Amino acid sequence: QRFKGTDGAEKAAEKAKPAKAEEAKGKAAKPEEAAEEGPPKYTKSILKKGDKTNFPKKGDTVHCWYTGKLQDGTVFDTNIQTSSKKKKAAKPLSFKVGIGKVIRGWDEALLTMSKGEKAQLEIEPEWAYGKKGQPDAKIPPNAKLFFEVELVDIE
Repeated sequence: QRFKGTDGAEKAAEKAKPAKAEEAKGKAAKPEEAAEEGPPKYTKSILKKGDKTNFPKKGDTVHCWYTGKLQDGTVFDTNIQTSSKKKKAAKPLSFKVGIGKVIRGWDEALLTMSKGEKAQLEIEPEWAYGKKGQPDAKIPPNAKLFFEVELVDIE
């Protein structure tokens, strides 16, 4: 037996996968939405180009290798293993993109990346951990974060 409401979610998910022609129209409509909020709170520099055809959509599961650093270069998080023994056990980070599972800077930036792309993200505190920071991860309040992210797969 299905839970109440799951039918609607599945239908909505199907509708959320636009055809290529509709996707182009959707991109044209976005600047108005963004204008209300001001400019994005991150910058992206491409380190390695992706395939430029496979981009994740909201709700897709993305698989990423990443390293997060503070402004002074201190690494606060990474899933890239350096020793060869650990490399075999290492798995990319997987999460549904665009729905708030990660900091907003990641959600927004990953939607602009194509499969195979590696990018340097500079994320302002407002789209990272803000005024609170992440004390457990040694991220101070109002910290600008720097990530090297490689989008290895999209489901």
